[in-house]
Amino acid sequence: MHLQEVLPKMTKMYLTRTVDSFLKDVKLSDEDDMRDIIIKNIDEFKNQERVKRNLNFRTTDRDTTLLNRLILKCLLGSENYILSDKKLHEDVLALQTQLLEDSQDESYITAKIDKTAMKVYTAVLETAWAKDEALNAHEINILYTLRDEFELTIWDHYLMESRMGRFPQKGNKLHSARHIDHSLKDLQLRGLLLRFKTDATTYYIIPSDIVRVVRYEMGEELRNETYRQLLDHLNVVQLKSILASMEINSSGKKDNLIERILKYDIVPSQALAHLSNPELTQYLRTLEGVNVSGPKDEKIQNIIDYYENVTVRVDSDPTDERSIYYDFFEELASRNYKSLRANKVIDKDVNVEKYFEEATRYLFEKKLGLQLEEMPGSKHADGKIKLDAKTSLLWDNKSTEKPYAFPEDHVEQFLGYIRSEKTKASIFLIIASDFTPEAVNQAQKLKVFSEDDTGVALIKAEDLKFVAENWQDYSGQKKPSFDLQVFNLTQVLDRKLLANRMEWVIK
Repeated sequence: MHLQEVLPKMTKMYLTRTVDSFLKDVKLSDEDDMRDIIIKNIDEFKNQERVKRNLNFRTTDRDTTLLNRLILKCLLGSENYILSDKKLHEDVLALQTQLLEDSQDESYITAKIDKTAMKVYTAVLETAWAKDEALNAHEINILYTLRDEFELTIWDHYLMESRMGRFPQKGNKLHSARHIDHSLKDLQLRGLLLRFKTDATTYYIIPSDIVRVVRYEMGEELRNETYRQLLDHLNVVQLKSILASMEINSSGKKDNLIERILKYDIVPSQALAHLSNPELTQYLRTLEGVNVSGPKDEKIQNIIDYYENVTVRVDSDPTDERSIYYDFFEELASRNYKSLRANKVIDKDVNVEKYFEEATRYLFEKKLGLQLEEMPGSKHADGKIKLDAKTSLLWDNKSTEKPYAFPEDHVEQFLGYIRSEKTKASIFLIIASDFTPEAVNQAQKLKVFSEDDTGVALIKAEDLKFVAENWQDYSGQKKPSFDLQVFNLTQVLDRKLLANRMEWVIK
């Protein structure tokens, strides 16, 4: 979920934390004002340097730092980077317990951590811990340097602390729910995590706007689910080679080999680095729409980037084949070919426009419960819905990689659609991924030239989907019906405006 999708679900306290995370000296008390200022400054929220800066926990107390990392690791491994409050607490405690168990597994430690690195790092770590109950900034910096020198991860560090009786806390004591809640608050104040509630369940999420930066900074190149898919694409010989090269047991069936690679935290780039250039090229040729040329590092990154866009597909409506297009509505609108190919939504680029139209028809029919009108011939808008016996709404889809500029020839094209209608076109809806400022002027021109006072509304695909998913909550009725007058304005219909109109139109 993107930040803009989560904001309407957030309450005042948690909106305040988000505002404070990246906007200094801004004090607001109204929830809508907070949402507005966050959206207006969304580029700053998504700024990579801001995210990286707030992922630096060196000056934060140890317990908060440790739990921050565990929380982010759990979320980065979850589908859509979201977990309920209860599940997140359970997963953090389970991860602590797993690290404790792994630290006592001698075969695991021997295979995972180089013997010399283990000896030197442990000696320094024991010396640092011996003097008191905390590590100072100087000691922390030395340990960071040592980890870089020996190519150790923070998780290797925790394994060694565990063997010393210092992880998660002194005496290997697990953290309490109170400790976890403190870190959850810290991550919100850093603008790395959002908290919201739906149907009495509290959720935490890393918004999609920043998740890629968080994942790479945390060394989590892919979620386990998609990493498994990547590894399953390799043959047994290749999987065994990866494990053997790191002196890890390479016996067993394919599933065992994959689980072992995951258990030993062999990240995708490490695993793929053991393949030869020809093997990487062969692998890339099996992935739809991925560049197969370039040096070895680039080929490895191309494979990882492909799987980064893979989601675990669960069609929202198995009874209607169009539902998969609706599930990828925003990606079709913006022509996100990488994600669409990776998730096998398209097999040919030319299908994007057609599937975008099909997704929109599904949205109006199934999500808004409206009856679509048949339109004979080919020179007409993409869809039509009657408002009453004499008036109708027309819509047209514009799938573009860049914001839709509404060129002059489209004004003429849409005028032809409006004038050829037997019923009066009271509303003309244009659906795209985004719009340029000039598009609003063109919408005004189309309204005037229509000579029928046609409302020309511009709506982003993500905002139309927001309406489709949430409109019934605004009605206050058990069996509401959608009112298309929600769209009857000549301007860009942003989410705040749509929510406001739904509050009083759909009654």
